[in-house]
Amino acid sequence: MNFNFAIILNTSGIFGGAEKRFTNLFRYLYEKYPGNSFYFVSNDLFDKIKNIYPDYPLDNVIPIGKKEFYSVNKKSVKHSSIKISRHNSTTDIFFLRKLYRWMKSYKKQYFLYREIDKYRKEYKINVFMGVYSGILPLYFYLKKRKRKIGIIFSDMDSWFDDVYSDMRKYWYKTYNSFNYALENADIVDFLSPFILDGVKKKGITIPEEKISITPCSFTDYSKCKIGNKREFQIAFSGRLEGDKNPLLFVEAARLLLQKYPDLIFHIIGEGRLGSNIREKVEGFDNIIYHGFHISPTDILAESSVFVSIQSTNNYPSQSVLEAMACGNAIIATDVGDTRMFINKNNGILINLELNELVNAIGSLYLDKILRERLGKYAFSYVREKHSLEKSAEYYITLFNKTSLRYID
Repeated sequence: MNFNFAIILNTSGIFGGAEKRFTNLFRYLYEKYPGNSFYFVSNDLFDKIKNIYPDYPLDNVIPIGKKEFYSVNKKSVKHSSIKISRHNSTTDIFFLRKLYRWMKSYKKQYFLYREIDKYRKEYKINVFMGVYSGILPLYFYLKKRKRKIGIIFSDMDSWFDDVYSDMRKYWYKTYNSFNYALENADIVDFLSPFILDGVKKKGITIPEEKISITPCSFTDYSKCKIGNKREFQIAFSGRLEGDKNPLLFVEAARLLLQKYPDLIFHIIGEGRLGSNIREKVEGFDNIIYHGFHISPTDILAESSVFVSIQSTNNYPSQSVLEAMACGNAIIATDVGDTRMFINKNNGILINLELNELVNAIGSLYLDKILRERLGKYAFSYVREKHSLEKSAEYYITLFNKTSLRYID
């Protein structure tokens, strides 16, 4: 390889599916191209990688967001204060608030860009891939008239409420930068067709030759195994947020335990609904709330059924892949691109309704042969169709294709 590339993933907070996927992807790429690959992450994500993967190769993992880059000089963005007095009209106040929001976001990303550009020069990086919010500091490269850096935007967002075709009208929104990247990056990597369709429906124009769809997802299967599964256990793992519907899972568990008191339910994850869930499972010994779990596959190895009931799209959930790799039958909501990896051979697709969820779990409890057949198929399916090697080959192709435009 005659060029250097970097992945930027500067998320903070929960170590979710994207963080797992790209952290594992970088390990593979680094082992293959140790002198050419770099991984820019937030300080929070850097700490999580060290804690979760003690043997992770950190040589080319670079935490960004250091305080020294937030110092302002004459060449950088100047601090400005916005004062709202009682003499301002309502229209003025709304405008000033929008202006303040824009300046705050702009400065934050500009300082990240300065830091990234310092490392770009030091490590002679030719191609960047911004993963979701990782694209925001790269906005300043995209705005250059004579750009000499290749930019790939990996878009994983399936929420389209703030996507606008008329970006100038909504200049104060963060999505203005996302939309600019959609239209101006060298390649836009969409995690699934559902996300691409959602963006197109919002009126965003992307040249067809710049569009690319990730061929598969993957997870770390080395920790995935089939346990004894003697007891019938059902698992839910993911961010405890509204779109994941963990409270619906709790409600179904409480109803099922009235009829089948020997069932065991597991809830793995953290999020804003954590305290609500803790309250609702109090007094139910067979509903176990784990919160954050450093090794969820230990639980999934013993469970027989995994539930994924997102409102918009279950694909390509890391938790679902881990559950399948541990021999779980899957119950999932039939939304978005979920059918890309859940079908009659490995699971049951349902509507987002309590009765359908209760009935699906109950049917698998009563039919051991069916759930074992689904779980066995799932175990082999993910290893064949959703492999790290297949995904890595795809991203290497994107890096190579982009570099050709900027390397003499």
